[in-house]
Amino acid sequence: MKHALHHNRLIGQTDRHCHDQLLKHGDWVELLPSQQLNRPEVPIEYAYFPTGSVIALVMQQQNDKPIALALIGNEGMIGIAPALGVHFEPYTATVLSSGAALRISVRHLYTLKTKNKSFSQVLDAYIAVINAQFAQAAICHGLHDLQQRLACLLLTHSDRISRTNFTMTQALLANLLGVRRSGINKAASTLQQAQILHYSRGQMHILNSLALLEKACQCYVINKHSYQSILHF
Repeated sequence: MKHALHHNRLIGQTDRHCHDQLLKHGDWVELLPSQQLNRPEVPIEYAYFPTGSVIALVMQQQNDKPIALALIGNEGMIGIAPALGVHFEPYTATVLSSGAALRISVRHLYTLKTKNKSFSQVLDAYIAVINAQFAQAAICHGLHDLQQRLACLLLTHSDRISRTNFTMTQALLANLLGVRRSGINKAASTLQQAQILHYSRGQMHILNSLALLEKACQCYVINKHSYQSILHF
């Protein structure tokens, strides 16, 4: 699977030496739906660079409903805290869509970052992007209605897998957006009646991406702009 390394766009911005070191110290794994890659208060052992999978970073406070802070695919990585020398993160990283990822121990990740200027610059830029996305998620959850947020999430997930059809149950969407399943059913039904989205038994198909974009809140465009302006892709 060596040829697939460049499919992670973050790694694609680093130099050849970095590629070689990642391949030397990392290994390829297949991530499966619902698999948890890290949890709060548990020391992080590995960082992951997805090439085909999608992972949700989900935050939950005690008995409150969970909410997704970000969806990570081949544009990024899981395990940004270890890149800063910190071995804990406050959220859970849960796989949404199966696929491959390059896994590397946090020890090797940190060593490579300290010794490779190219890798360090890319990771620092990515950390800035993720921090901006976390801040945007807080604004989105507080100010935008459910249909706007649902449209934004569906477009983001579609971008991460480069497909307009994917598996996504209403129960999972409710967990990601921090709402009741009945709310998801109402919002999704409205989109389906408008022939923007078709869903059945957990299978989602975006029929009209432009129309869905019109329904989405501005957070979708703002997050894309963050990637383009900071990481230049």
